[in-house]
Amino acid sequence: MKRILIVITLTLIFSGLSFAQGDFISGYDIIDIKPIETNIFVPFITNLQTNSIFSNSLFIPGANIYGGAFTHKHSIGIDFGTTIFSTLTAPFLFNLTYEQPDGASRKALDGKFGFRFVYTYGLLEKMDLDITLGMYFMNTYYTNASSYYSGSVYAIPFSAGVRFYFNKGNSSTGFFLLPKLGGTFFITKANLYSLNNTENKDIFVFDRYLSLEMGFRIDISRTLGVTSGVRPFIDISIMDIGVSYIYLLRFVPLPRFSIGILF
Repeated sequence: MKRILIVITLTLIFSGLSFAQGDFISGYDIIDIKPIETNIFVPFITNLQTNSIFSNSLFIPGANIYGGAFTHKHSIGIDFGTTIFSTLTAPFLFNLTYEQPDGASRKALDGKFGFRFVYTYGLLEKMDLDITLGMYFMNTYYTNASSYYSGSVYAIPFSAGVRFYFNKGNSSTGFFLLPKLGGTFFITKANLYSLNNTENKDIFVFDRYLSLEMGFRIDISRTLGVTSGVRPFIDISIMDIGVSYIYLLRFVPLPRFSIGILF
């Protein structure tokens, strides 16, 4: 149990040493595309009908299928920030500060795999409900003269919060701040082997936290003037900082790198 806490605690603390915050871009320009002319003859369609049809065209900047200023109501994606944390960041930082004894065949922490599902729902023009659910896996090892520890850690992280966007327009894109509540279920299946005994070390831990995430949502199609319909996005978060029930301080660099669709 203590080694699991050391893994997470050192990861969160030492990650802060490598973080350098850059300037944030609060908005970006939309390329305007001229609306389609409505006086072109179309068989069986009057000019009035044509105007109605193209009033919600995807080719008119600012138009959308929901009306008002909403450019989308939903988004779904897969977050690879969890993958980066569990396979690269956490193992590198921990193994850098904690070395196995000479002759050990395995490192103290070995990240295996991780991912999260991400969903947002548009509440207001610059406000989204944000929900995540994922999982990641790590293996831990320890060797000394008299014993050998081997364990597998299965983690299920989840969170819910509200994004507040800061940009030049009225869309849910660009720079955002995300206050959120979350938690992680840690399930450890492990054994401690000694010369004459094998001791089971299975542990279940539930951590809760309150934090603030800072990042960007990039609506790729906006640069083409397309502001409605199904289209791709990228989410990149710079940091996630807050307080944790078990580890006290929560600090995670690059907590989110998501790709998905808006609609």
